Amino acid sequence: MHEKEIESLVGSVTPELVQQLALEVEARQPKVNRGTAPLFEVLDELTLDLPLQAASERSSLQVRLREAVIQAVAQVEGLPFVEGDG
Repeated sequence: MHEKEIESLVGSVTPELVQQLALEVEARQPKVNRGTAPLFEVLDELTLDLPLQAASERSSLQVRLREAVIQAVAQVEGLPFVEGDG
């Protein structure tokens, strides 16, 4: 991906989008994990259809998306972010 494409994707991460993705991810969780949406799964949803060949390319993008998602979560009432071990 080119820098402009990355900036566009990161810029598209809105509180509304994050809330929607969190709800979709949460609905697929096993019953014991309902009420959670792991960050890595939300990031996977954001990058699902991207042509990322190199692991380093994916990793760099996910670092930037992670920050954007955490900032968006902070703006959604009732959607807490809890830092985990994974």
